[in-house]
Amino acid sequence: MEWDSFDIFPWIAHPVRRRGPETDFSCPFSGTILSFAPPREEKLAARPSPARPDVIKWVQNGLGGHGMKKPSLMMLAALLCCILVLFPVVCSILYFSTSVANRLEADAQGTASFYIDNLAEKASSTLDTLRGSVYYLMSDSRTRRIMHSADEPTHTERLSVEESLNRAFFLGNQLDQSTVTGIYLVKDNQRYLSVLRSGIYLGTSTRVAHVYNAFREVNSARELYVDPAYPDYCYLIVDYFDLDTLAPLGKIIIELSIAGLADTSYLTAIYPESVVMLRATDGRILSGQDAAFAEAALAGGGRYVNAAGEEYYHISRQLSPSRVLIDVFVPRSAIFATSHEAIKIYLFFASAVLLLTLAAGAAAVYLLSKPLRHMLEKVNRLAAGDLTARVGATPYWETERMGRALNEMADHLEDLFGEVYEQGVLLRDAEFKLLESQIRPHFIFNVLELINIRCLEAGQNEICHMVSNLAQLLRANITHRHEQAIPLREELRYVRYYLELQKERFADSLSYSIDLEDPSILDYYLPKLTIQPLVENSIVHGLEPKRGGGSVYVGIWEDEDALYIRVSDDGVGFDASGVDLEISAEGESRHNHIALANIVRRLQLLYGERGELKIVSAPGKGAEITVILPPDSGGQRRGSDA
Repeated sequence: MEWDSFDIFPWIAHPVRRRGPETDFSCPFSGTILSFAPPREEKLAARPSPARPDVIKWVQNGLGGHGMKKPSLMMLAALLCCILVLFPVVCSILYFSTSVANRLEADAQGTASFYIDNLAEKASSTLDTLRGSVYYLMSDSRTRRIMHSADEPTHTERLSVEESLNRAFFLGNQLDQSTVTGIYLVKDNQRYLSVLRSGIYLGTSTRVAHVYNAFREVNSARELYVDPAYPDYCYLIVDYFDLDTLAPLGKIIIELSIAGLADTSYLTAIYPESVVMLRATDGRILSGQDAAFAEAALAGGGRYVNAAGEEYYHISRQLSPSRVLIDVFVPRSAIFATSHEAIKIYLFFASAVLLLTLAAGAAAVYLLSKPLRHMLEKVNRLAAGDLTARVGATPYWETERMGRALNEMADHLEDLFGEVYEQGVLLRDAEFKLLESQIRPHFIFNVLELINIRCLEAGQNEICHMVSNLAQLLRANITHRHEQAIPLREELRYVRYYLELQKERFADSLSYSIDLEDPSILDYYLPKLTIQPLVENSIVHGLEPKRGGGSVYVGIWEDEDALYIRVSDDGVGFDASGVDLEISAEGESRHNHIALANIVRRLQLLYGERGELKIVSAPGKGAEITVILPPDSGGQRRGSDA
């Protein structure tokens, strides 16, 4: 069996693996608490450049993530600004277009209603006045005399009738000459008399004769008629009776201008493509001969209808008590034409405001994210292995705290790298020293076995017992050399072998006792070589300088989730306040307490703040050292260095 070199500090790092002239090492722990590390300035001065591939990879994994592409914070902020700006603008555009359209539609309907109400009122008043003039002409004695006479009326008689008609009905105020173009008395022999203000004759004999012949059988003061030959005029045609005998004497024909009766100037000034139509209640079209509008008018008023391939708002009124209807059609496109222009203007200004807001937001995001870009640059430098990168002062409270935290992390990384590097150096030096002094184990065991046999042959039982204890001590150490933690049972075997050897050395001047509170704690695990160095320290530094020997006490108990190990002696003691538990670069501790320093180091590395070592001692009063460990019954601390 051939033994290779083994690590004497398995609790610090994994075994050293050779790669040539240099030594590679790795650290199996993270978040280490190093209470007894050398000052940071000395470490920085002694350590090489931190261009270590393993440490750089660790930093990159910690700072750079797992290589997954993630969204940019600045892009998210810019997108959020765009959404926050676009959302109210779009909502305002929708609200503006809807509200303006509804308002314009309501205005158009109100305008159409106002127009048709005024038009119907004016037309009804005109027709009522004309019906009154008909009854007046029938009752006027001079008019009856003219209608009974076979002779042509003189000019004086005609003026007399007209003045009497004007005086009776105030025609000068109630009738517009642009609406009423003529009032004619027609006899059966087709002689006619024009009676209108100032005696002005506005009709023509041909037109009146044609209307008379076309509507000879018509007699109604509530309806209007249109001669297709003269579509610009409508007529009120009533029989002239002798009120005494009720004998028909002729016709009263009142001629009206359709353009004057249905004046569209007000409506077309607002909505140029509007259509106004007059129709009788029996379906006859008096004005506006488009069949499409006539058919749409039958659908009823107060709604949108389709006519001539376009949508119109339709409203209708009856000229009560006449049997005449007025229909108004306002094109939908004309209603919303103004809203379209208003929306275009609003969109222009909203777009301008939006662009300015986005530009201002982009500038603000750029300025506010400048400290973040600065920190990102430093983080990238850290990820690349430059542990000297630090974040400078920033103008904002949040980024200042982030930068301070990043700087503290960089300081910790530098400290951690230095500590790992120093541990590697110590580990390498320890291996070199071990290789220099190492003797192959099988040779040692063969020699010890030979000595044991010779002692047995010579009857030297005491020497045989010493050699056997020494062999057991060495064998146990080699057997567990790859384990960081061993059961307490094994650790006490080391202690007993060692104490038996020391008793042979000191004879009866050395006594010891091992007090175990509960046998069940023998299965607890603890770091290898924890108790034996303490016992050795008590004998070497406490009892050897004392004349007359002394005693060593080992007590082990469990209390409040902690395992207590106490080693005490009645030796010369020492000043506990002057003990330095920090290991120097040469591997020695002042006052030769390197065993204590090694134990403290291992406790800190394995258990952190839960591992403690307490010293109570004074010159001439012995020493008492207590180790406090967390109980480990499952071997969590047990590991292999192979």
